[in-house]
Amino acid sequence: MYIILSIFIVYALGVISYEFNFIFYMFIIIFSLLLYNTIKVKKIIYNIVLFSFFILSIFICKYNSTSVLSQHIDKEISLIAYIKSPKISSNTSSRYNSFNATVINVNSKKLNSKENTIIYIDKNQKIDVNSIVRLKGSVTEPSISKNNLLFNYKNHLRSKKIYSTIFCTDKVSTIERSFSKLNDISINFINYAENLFESNLNKKNADIMLSIILGNVGYLDDGFYDNIKIMGLAHIFAVSGSHIVLLYGAMLKILVLIGVKKRISWLITWSLIWFYGFLIGFPISVMRTLVMFTLLFGSEVLYRRYSSLNSIALAALILTIINPFWLFDAGFLLSFSAALGLILYSKYINKNVRTENKIIKIAYMYVFLQIFMIPVMAYFFNYIPIMGVIYNIILIPIFTYLLILGFTLLLFNSFLWYVFIILFKILDYSLNLLRYFIDLTENIAFNGIIISTLSIYEIIFFYFCIGFLLFVYNKKINCSLIGYTILTSFYLLTNIIIPMTDTGLYFNIADVGQGLFTTLTYKNYNFIFDCGSTSNKNVGKYTVVPYLTKKGINKIDGIFISHWDLDHYSGIFDILETNHIKVKNVISSYNNENIDYKILTVNNSNYIQIDNDFKIRFLWPYDEFITDNINNSSLVPLIRYNDRYIIIPGDIEEYVENMILNEINRADILIVPHHGSDTSSSESFVNSVCPNFSVMSYGTNNYGIPSAEVIKRYKTINSNILSTFNHGEINFILKNDKLYYNTYIGNKSNNYYELYFEWIIPKLFLFLFLLAIIIYNRVSYEKTGKEVIYELQNYK
Repeated sequence: MYIILSIFIVYALGVISYEFNFIFYMFIIIFSLLLYNTIKVKKIIYNIVLFSFFILSIFICKYNSTSVLSQHIDKEISLIAYIKSPKISSNTSSRYNSFNATVINVNSKKLNSKENTIIYIDKNQKIDVNSIVRLKGSVTEPSISKNNLLFNYKNHLRSKKIYSTIFCTDKVSTIERSFSKLNDISINFINYAENLFESNLNKKNADIMLSIILGNVGYLDDGFYDNIKIMGLAHIFAVSGSHIVLLYGAMLKILVLIGVKKRISWLITWSLIWFYGFLIGFPISVMRTLVMFTLLFGSEVLYRRYSSLNSIALAALILTIINPFWLFDAGFLLSFSAALGLILYSKYINKNVRTENKIIKIAYMYVFLQIFMIPVMAYFFNYIPIMGVIYNIILIPIFTYLLILGFTLLLFNSFLWYVFIILFKILDYSLNLLRYFIDLTENIAFNGIIISTLSIYEIIFFYFCIGFLLFVYNKKINCSLIGYTILTSFYLLTNIIIPMTDTGLYFNIADVGQGLFTTLTYKNYNFIFDCGSTSNKNVGKYTVVPYLTKKGINKIDGIFISHWDLDHYSGIFDILETNHIKVKNVISSYNNENIDYKILTVNNSNYIQIDNDFKIRFLWPYDEFITDNINNSSLVPLIRYNDRYIIIPGDIEEYVENMILNEINRADILIVPHHGSDTSSSESFVNSVCPNFSVMSYGTNNYGIPSAEVIKRYKTINSNILSTFNHGEINFILKNDKLYYNTYIGNKSNNYYELYFEWIIPKLFLFLFLLAIIIYNRVSYEKTGKEVIYELQNYK
């Protein structure tokens, strides 16, 4: 029985419910199921333990969410901190060195619990790692993308128990050096590895070896690492289970060959692997592997049966008790999904692979792992490295050779340096060939596919299909054809047929800081209205393109740029340069010579009409209107969907507002002109438009945006005011005569629950109905089989 697995599942559900604020509902569900199980099966203690871990998860999440430093955001404080290690980064242009640190004392007050942080210190100051320092610094909140699905740096740091960062504002004084003897060992090992490889290898080759051995991709050039990810080889450069397996196997073989007894060899190997994990700082993938190896070691020594599923569950449970938010970390999910995939492959597929060819067996394994990890890869990277199977088969043996040779040089160079000079030359040459091959693959037209992020129900359906296929493959049952037909029909119905019949309008305002980026989807048409930011310099690369990719938008029918200010168009370059997003038209009120794309200019005499329910009119500018005021050149589209209206007026000011008043009766949604500046939203304009929802898109700025007076005007007419600064991403859904909305921080319209009945519940009932058919046919098949056996017995 998988007891540990059951405990981890309940614990993980508690962490998820805490993260997404539905603790009460999950409490009721867990309590009801366990109560029912207690009454039916009478396993009282077992169910009490499960429920205790659910409660424990809530308390641990609460404990790990408390931060003293967060109470001092945007303030200068004096502190005493322990400098643990430098942060390795390929970015050499920054004026700061950054250090992983632990804060001990804040404003002369000792902390009850030490708090992790990153301290940025001017490069002109020399700082010793593994030391206690006193400094003054400004506490800052990590940058946060308040957009659903996009990478969130704040959440990434939270997985490392970091809730704020500190910029040093004064000279640092050292209180104590070599504070931790254990940390000194780790630092000396890393320094020794860096000096050894950097003095004997080409700089780029040294960085590759340091990344492989120390498990830190910060050593790698960004372009090179991007190629590695495209090839599906990133796991090699973050010390993973494969590294540990290779080291375990190599050390065990060496010890046995020199005559050490098997059990003593296990003990020595196990100890050395844990010591190696300590030296490189216990990355998540290494911790997972070490726990699993410890259980395997214990089972071998104590002659106990080893359960791979329980061991991986125990590893996950231990790590998430240490830090529950690792559950949402890319490294954690990739590591454990890969390990789980390997377990399932070994248990259910490998035994049925009827070939002795090792290459074919490895190919089968990589293909299964690739398929099994699609949801995780899609969520974090939106990319599946199709050619990764081939690259892994070709390069894994090479990396095995590099890893063993690298460790040999690392361990024995001090004694045999005069002999190892030749080995370093061989290693350098091998790494040159490796880099050449990796650079060569960049020119291959097809390395992988870009996919959108899967929804929760799609992920559940995906893994249900894998479970069904594994079941059919192992049991060889005859209801498989019916099952395949039902599952295929369900997919076609829910992912193709139903979406094709959707006539709703989806209008999204993303958070880009000081700027504006909106998308509109109607039927099979996709439009963008502005896509720029002045506070986010790489808004196109890190927000606009990933946002479109994750939503599965690969075709843009029109990009509407209100006017050519950077906060309205800076992201367009990345969209136009992206291969997987095709743009049909770029539309504005006037041309921009900086855009290498034909711009379609429009005015108030033009319109776009898709059908009777959807039309875009342009209220401004008037034909042949000329002005030196760039804001008043803004294109003003009025979008009509049924009897609902959306206005996106760019940065128009009071003069233009007065010009178009007669064209506007009302608006359901208004993107507030000029981000809420007092140059716009005149009282007459606000009263005339009288929007049901007034949306302001802005970030931290020095322009006095939004104006308090402007906000007051919209409040006076009882408009619902939403902003990307306060609410993050804002999503409007218009269906027939209904309007729904939700925001990144969880605000929803009162009628939003209706969408659950339209989207989720019908799919759930359909899925359960189809599942019942599969089970019915399975039972019918078993009954038929029993009847045949019974008749044969009677015949005899």
